[in-house]
Amino acid sequence: LHRELEMKCYIVQLLVLVSLSTATLGCSGHAVPMKKFTVDLDMPPEERWIELISHYNSSAPLIVDYFNSLEKNEVIRDAIELIMADLDGLLGDLGKEMRSIADYMGIDLGIIVTLNFAYELRKLGGGHPNTTNGTTPSQGLGFACTSIVAQDEDRAVFHGRNLDWNIPNDIRNLSVQADFVKNGEVIFSGVATAGFVGILTGMSRSGFSVTINERDLGGDPLVDALEALFSLGHAWSPTHLARKILTTASSYSEALELLKKELLTAPTYFIVAGTQPNQGAVVTRDRNLLADLWALNVSPTVPNSWYLLETNYDHWKPVYPYDNRRYYGNKYMQSIGQKDGATMQGLLEVLGYWPIQNNLTAYTSLMYPEGNRMESYDIYCF
Repeated sequence: LHRELEMKCYIVQLLVLVSLSTATLGCSGHAVPMKKFTVDLDMPPEERWIELISHYNSSAPLIVDYFNSLEKNEVIRDAIELIMADLDGLLGDLGKEMRSIADYMGIDLGIIVTLNFAYELRKLGGGHPNTTNGTTPSQGLGFACTSIVAQDEDRAVFHGRNLDWNIPNDIRNLSVQADFVKNGEVIFSGVATAGFVGILTGMSRSGFSVTINERDLGGDPLVDALEALFSLGHAWSPTHLARKILTTASSYSEALELLKKELLTAPTYFIVAGTQPNQGAVVTRDRNLLADLWALNVSPTVPNSWYLLETNYDHWKPVYPYDNRRYYGNKYMQSIGQKDGATMQGLLEVLGYWPIQNNLTAYTSLMYPEGNRMESYDIYCF
């Protein structure tokens, strides 16, 4: 009888676990190393992306289908039209790159421009939120991410991230790891997505790495998006600023200062890592000013001070009850410990656990600026 009760309890526990994983995870992630390409910044803007785009030209209909699946608004369409009317004036070389990508792929320029401002328009994109308790909020988020900076016992700094974005499996392979070259030398590596000229994840050869996490502040999505679009010309899209800094900044300190002060089109989190002890930070940004700087400050007397973990909420505030990836991420990091966790392999393991990796996770990247090492994986949901 005792044996039978044990078996029944085991079956009930198994069913609960299966039910939980089905309700919250929705799939099992399969990681595939990203393909690698080179983007030569010495080439004219109209030619820089041709090598990459030529490998994915056949995916143009899938990109259009994805665009058509997103929620859109007539006012946003009008705003995009105004941007396109002065694309080169507002965006310079980036505008020329977008135009050439649209021409080469045979996709309407408006679609390419809109997708390139997906961050600013994220709340209008029909994205589904991450959920860790089975409930669904009234308003979904288009982006969600986890970034971690960790320092090992020898004081080397590592940087890992998951990008969670509502991207279907059939276009997740459009994200690749690219070396950006100038004067014949690689100046930074980053995750590039066919058709998208900004950078959400990158590592400079000048000794730092940067990731962008979406910052959700509530408010009216339409008003937020319009304010962002109409601030172009005197403010940076976060993904464009990240690319600019990866291209031009000569040190971790210079990159950090620019991320703290440049005007932005949207609030965001910049997560940065460097090559020296305690060179790690979460830069919480409003559009026009710095909201908070959370710096790595490793101390043997402060438990778990060896890492910083950022999802999509201000670190000094509670998270939304339906999305507590912060709790799970901290639990996993503290369980694995500094010796094993502050490594590229350790971060890969933590970023692979539910709910840090979930059915929205499009890719995982790992960076070690001191060693000029970067590894990236497309994540497929099955």
